[in-house]
Amino acid sequence: MSPTVDHYRIIPSLTVPGYASDMLKGIVRATHAAVQANVDRLGAGTPSRAPKFVKLLRDKNLIDDKNQSIATTNHNEAVSALQDIEASMEDNDEGVDSSTYGTYSVAGDAYDDIEKAVKQLQGTLDDAKKTFEPLNDATTGKQYWPESVEGPLRTACASTAATVEQRMCDAAIDIQRHADHIYNSLPDNPTSGYYGGTTTALTTAWAGHSYVPPADASTIEKIKGFAENELGVTEIGTNHVNRPYNIDDAWCASFATWVWKKSGINVDWSNKNYVPSVWSDAASKGLADSNMASARPGDLIVFAGQNHIGVVVARNGNTITTIEGNSGDAVRQHTYDISSGKFTGVVHPPASSKTAVAV
Repeated sequence: MSPTVDHYRIIPSLTVPGYASDMLKGIVRATHAAVQANVDRLGAGTPSRAPKFVKLLRDKNLIDDKNQSIATTNHNEAVSALQDIEASMEDNDEGVDSSTYGTYSVAGDAYDDIEKAVKQLQGTLDDAKKTFEPLNDATTGKQYWPESVEGPLRTACASTAATVEQRMCDAAIDIQRHADHIYNSLPDNPTSGYYGGTTTALTTAWAGHSYVPPADASTIEKIKGFAENELGVTEIGTNHVNRPYNIDDAWCASFATWVWKKSGINVDWSNKNYVPSVWSDAASKGLADSNMASARPGDLIVFAGQNHIGVVVARNGNTITTIEGNSGDAVRQHTYDISSGKFTGVVHPPASSKTAVAV
């Protein structure tokens, strides 16, 4: 990191053993640079402008869409790509106006969360050093870790970066709410924080175009496509949206069941606009499942108290990504830990419409 950068708060360096490969060292350095750049953007009150490190890793085919490390046969190209990414993180950091540090009080809480994530990553790296003895190359005599050790460590770096970026999105929304004096936490108009999740910033209005699924799209792909197409839809007045799922009332259930119907899933709900009815009907039809470990893309997710419902569009380990109507007066995307105890359960599509999905 350039010594000329005046940091909001210093992120302690991440360390790995000297015998770690250049590729692992590269992703550790780049992860540190990315986290530091995010923290400085946070301190300046501009978290939405933070660099997208995880996207760059994906674009360079260093991780997949689940943030899993991808083994590469071209080690030199991977190392070069990581050097370029690290440099771009540092360039972004140098562009932060340090005179604005501390503008928003929300930065402190977010920083604490980020610091915990970094400490956890360092703990993972330290545990690997204690657990896995290096091997010896018979030709060069040099010590090294095999891919079976380094691959998961690269994944841990990507996962930490993804956690930090998600926290930045949450901070961006908190800052906007603070600036506009907007507080939307009523049970019938929930925000992600109400249920212990994180929120992707609502940075653009709805695109205004219709989604037409490809001819060969699976049911799950259709559900994801129809739901994502509505991101950015916002209320006009109270509980009114200029979309087919408008009911001029709390509309989270109307949105979720509309997404299913558009995707070809027709269930005869007694009241498609009322979450308790949807859950009760689902239970009677054998579609309700209170075991959150079974959550998968395409499900409807019912929140604790049965006062909110959303659509599951992705699953990554113990986290799920949802798209929810009437969330902060808009269609928003959220991420939750399924073990948080904040949910009643999920509603699976009927067997005739299920599509196998790896989670």
